[in-house]
Amino acid sequence: MIQAYKNAVVKSTRFAWNAAKGQLELFASLGIRAELVDEIVQQVEAILGKPKDEVEKHVVIFAGHQIDEPDRGQPRFPADREGRARELIRAKLEQLKGEGVSVLASAAPGSDVICHELCRELGVKSTICLPMPPDSYASEVYRDLDIWRSRYLELTRHLPLLQLSDRPGLPNWLRGEPPIDPWERGNQWVLEMAVTRADKVTLLVLWDGKDLSGKPGGTGHMVRIGRQSGAVDIAHIDSSQLLSI
Repeated sequence: MIQAYKNAVVKSTRFAWNAAKGQLELFASLGIRAELVDEIVQQVEAILGKPKDEVEKHVVIFAGHQIDEPDRGQPRFPADREGRARELIRAKLEQLKGEGVSVLASAAPGSDVICHELCRELGVKSTICLPMPPDSYASEVYRDLDIWRSRYLELTRHLPLLQLSDRPGLPNWLRGEPPIDPWERGNQWVLEMAVTRADKVTLLVLWDGKDLSGKPGGTGHMVRIGRQSGAVDIAHIDSSQLLSI
């Protein structure tokens, strides 16, 4: 296994190695073959040498609420408030742009897609980070949201994309007790990747502040692990502003 990682690493693309390294370190943090992870990391780092200017000064992880489903009882991000969401996210991105940031975000319908679209408009580099292949992700997340799916596909044609797994869900060896949620695993992977590649990491969230115990892998989970990391600044856009106009 060690040799397979050594063979796969391309010396000129530390970014790709950082993505793989973040996944390995996630496994180690879960108690999965930690000694092997340490050995792989040491040997690959010895091949690559010390990173030079590939370490970024400031990486922004973006996370935010999806557009409300039609049957949602309590409105949070109604479809007709997309314009307001764009204004709020744009204001924060324009503020951060001057710091030469790059952005990592998933691509769910709603805040994520809007963030990537705004980054393209503002000339900010953004990378799509998915826990599974792009077509599987679209099947699971977009369902009958055809307009949003088209916007997602447009982004995948123009932006760099990283995926954590080559299949939906979890690999067989990660199933068991305690269960590991694939969406939460994806959040942890993005966080680890950002922390290992940047001098400064900011988690920018469009969030109602109420869903720390919400569905697995949601914005609240990302906020929680960001706070627990001790290495991430939190920039909070209060999503209640979407309902105040």
